Amino acid sequence: MSGDLIPFQIETQRVIQLLARQIYQSPLALLRENTQNAFDAVRQRLHENPSFRPSIRITLTPDKIVIADNGIGMTPDDLSRHYWTAGSSSKNNDAARAAGVVGTFGIGAMANFGIADRLIVETESAATGEHTICRADRSKLDLKQNCIEREFLPPSGNPGTIITAQVAAGEQINVQKAFDYIAEFVSLVTLPVTVNDVVVSQKPIEHLVPPVAETWRLVEVGHKIGSRMTADVTVILSNNADLWLSFTNISWDARPMPGRLVLRNGHSNLRTFRSGFGLATASVNSSYQFGGVADLLALEPTAGREAVTVDGLQLLQSMMGDIDLFASELLAGREESDASTPFMNWVVGHDRYDLCGKLRMTINPGDRISLEDVSRRSHGKPMMLYEGADPGLVKAHASEDTPLLILARTNPRRRCESHFLKAHAKVSLISDTPVVKNRRSYGQFSTSESALAYRVESILETDYFVKSIVDFGTISHELPALALKESDSIRITLNPEGQTVQLLLDLFQTEFRAFGSMAKDFVRTVLFPRIADYVPSSTRQGAEAFLRAIRRPREVFEYADDDLGNLPGIWADYNDGRIPLDEAVARSRTAVRSSVQVVDIATRAHDVVPDVIENEQALHDAAGPALNLGPSPGITRLELTSSAKLLVIDDNEPALRGYRCFLAITDKAREEMGEFFLQPHSTSIVWGGQKTLFIFMHHSGQFGLYYDLQTREVVEAPAGGGAYPTCSIVLKDRLYIPIPDEIRASFVPASGERKRFEIRADILRTESAGAAAA
Repeated sequence: MSGDLIPFQIETQRVIQLLARQIYQSPLALLRENTQNAFDAVRQRLHENPSFRPSIRITLTPDKIVIADNGIGMTPDDLSRHYWTAGSSSKNNDAARAAGVVGTFGIGAMANFGIADRLIVETESAATGEHTICRADRSKLDLKQNCIEREFLPPSGNPGTIITAQVAAGEQINVQKAFDYIAEFVSLVTLPVTVNDVVVSQKPIEHLVPPVAETWRLVEVGHKIGSRMTADVTVILSNNADLWLSFTNISWDARPMPGRLVLRNGHSNLRTFRSGFGLATASVNSSYQFGGVADLLALEPTAGREAVTVDGLQLLQSMMGDIDLFASELLAGREESDASTPFMNWVVGHDRYDLCGKLRMTINPGDRISLEDVSRRSHGKPMMLYEGADPGLVKAHASEDTPLLILARTNPRRRCESHFLKAHAKVSLISDTPVVKNRRSYGQFSTSESALAYRVESILETDYFVKSIVDFGTISHELPALALKESDSIRITLNPEGQTVQLLLDLFQTEFRAFGSMAKDFVRTVLFPRIADYVPSSTRQGAEAFLRAIRRPREVFEYADDDLGNLPGIWADYNDGRIPLDEAVARSRTAVRSSVQVVDIATRAHDVVPDVIENEQALHDAAGPALNLGPSPGITRLELTSSAKLLVIDDNEPALRGYRCFLAITDKAREEMGEFFLQPHSTSIVWGGQKTLFIFMHHSGQFGLYYDLQTREVVEAPAGGGAYPTCSIVLKDRLYIPIPDEIRASFVPASGERKRFEIRADILRTESAGAAAA
């Protein structure tokens, strides 16, 4: 038996990147990284010898983690050149990728010393039989000295690797949390993985994505899914239009894409995997809110994090566009589509009203009737259509001989019925159009009416690029406002007898300082829904023009070499002996702090935006449903400034659109993409593990903004999420995004606590936007 000492080495650029990203925020990273390494080692050996029987065994105690595998193992050279050299990987080659490995960054060893004060690596190579053991103490690590003990042992004939991490005093792990954490990552792994002698892998896909109650099933081989995707597909449909979809043997752009997709509409999140090993929870935009499992070899993790690269997210978003189209065309032929609001939303968003034939509308007298039946009957004899809700008008016109079609009162069904009938049926409309009485023009306005008209016209032109003419008049149907398109402008009539408009007129007289912000909120909440279709950026051309105005950021905030600023100089100084290691680390942390958001105090929202909550309450009735999930403008107070990073609303105060917590995005993200939040947008939020993910979708549907927050600890709520009301708050120097109540506890620091979030953000195009740009 012989032994020697080898150095703990660095490759400067890679270590700089590690420090820049602050990648290992959670003590559980040690568990994830070493399990991933074990999984990769086993896959590599299995690729070389398919008859090999693999296993991974994990043992957890509060002060020790042991991970043992019977994979390919490492030679002494592998240990020196790769495992103990940050930034170098033995898996960054074609053979390893063919085996389906998960990680190729060569940074897993760095994770161990987050909580471990001693690390023992015993490994035997399946290729050479060399048997080696290494021991490293955190207190003795030195980037300049030979500090890792290496011992050569006789071959045992049992290739593989055993990692033993002794947890430092005060860093003890919660065994149950660690068990649950790693069980999620390996649940779909097809080889046996045990944690404390319990098998936690080899779960069926239905364990994560349970099928819906089956009413109808479709099984097709080599089915065309949208414009770019082909797959073997299984569809299960329930009687209330819930969908369960499975895609295997996938081709994308005519190229095979190994893996599978299993989705269910309304599922809380989309979990991503590579070769069955868990990567991250992803947030992609889908009219059906498809979630479930995306296990694709094309998905790659970012270095050391539970995250997927932006290229992977863009791929998933493009695939979801094709899958939404496939689901919509499938539902269009089924009567169950009548129960699917997501189907109707997709139709409205894509102008595919031709697919609405199976939807059923109200007819009096009689039962509900399908739109395709209306089309057939009306071509023999035109049918009467009523768009209002006056029972007296219905009674006056409806009879057995001349039944009356009654348009749905709410969208998206109302728009589906109206557009389908206009294109495919012959109907005679019974008018119930709101009527303006006593319309008054500029010369007849009071002083306060003139001020309000001028302010509304200015806000519409400045904030929404819409030219308007505002007048006043009494409006029937108790409407606060009415908007009608007139050539190159919009005529907006305000009802001075309505409670909301009267409030604004009174404010001008009694509290002028509050008048401006209330007028802005009135336009946002009351007028915008009535003019949304006329806002220029809602069109494809307008969206593309706006998108070109935003400087496309890099995949941050993952630092590229040219983004590192003075970091290379810092580490050059260290390598040349001009500064010690502690100073190099301290300087590096200072240089990269812009990629990390630290919150140590919560500020009352009322102290920063005192009028926003009151205005929202005052405009509540006129604004319509409080939980509108469609695109809407953010709340703007561009004259205000704030240093607060977290705003909270006390439980004894009214919530703001259901939220009591708002987090400022990083200054870098605001500078790069803040203009996006000045446009109307919808909001989706999902969370799971250590991640909270936001998709803000532009109201044109052409593109969105992806914003990813990673925390040190696991989010204190079960994985979940979905569509939420838009409630972005834009100040002169701050931009706040809403945090759902379910996860508020994970964002509000306790006294003396510091919450730390690592950020990634990027613009995501939808498939149609990408095609338009091409």
